[in-house]
Amino acid sequence: MSAKIQFACLLVAVYLVGSINAQVWDFGPCPKVTVQDNFDVASYLGVWYEAARFYAEFQGDARCVVAEYSLKDNGHVNVLNSAYFPGEGYQSAVGDAKANPDNPAKLGVKFSRWSPRAKYWVLDTDYVESALVHSCTSIFGLVNVQFNWILVRDSSLSTGDASKIQPQLTKFEKQGIDVSKFQFYGHVNCPPATTV
Repeated sequence: MSAKIQFACLLVAVYLVGSINAQVWDFGPCPKVTVQDNFDVASYLGVWYEAARFYAEFQGDARCVVAEYSLKDNGHVNVLNSAYFPGEGYQSAVGDAKANPDNPAKLGVKFSRWSPRAKYWVLDTDYVESALVHSCTSIFGLVNVQFNWILVRDSSLSTGDASKIQPQLTKFEKQGIDVSKFQFYGHVNCPPATTV
């Protein structure tokens, strides 16, 4: 790559970093992670509670986050995310996840028919207690933007206390993820959901 092209890429990357500074980003390409072997989508379905996450602008200060996955007739996964936003109440979003046929732990998810699929990679799960989810986008290999989540089946493990999910944090750390970036909102004092 010529020096001029490298410089142009650097300028674009600097601009993009300025526009994503609210997200978790780092210099260099995405970390080289490994996903769950022999991932079974059917066993992954059901309700998961968010115990920790990297900051994501689309989630803001949401807490009491619940993800519910169910199988669709076309083999895709229906994604129903709900969360409590202080001052705004509960909000939900419906998405569509599609597994990579060659590696089912590498799913792509989208919440609009016009948007491209974002990475939803399951790095590790035992299906009954916890799941580690990773998403990363590299910009010319110069910077990367990451989203990481720790999901649990039991909401009592989602208290905002990092010690309750230390094994999961350790697994992320072994994958080269900076666990100091995790935020712990938890499922403590969640207001009751109201229906209209």
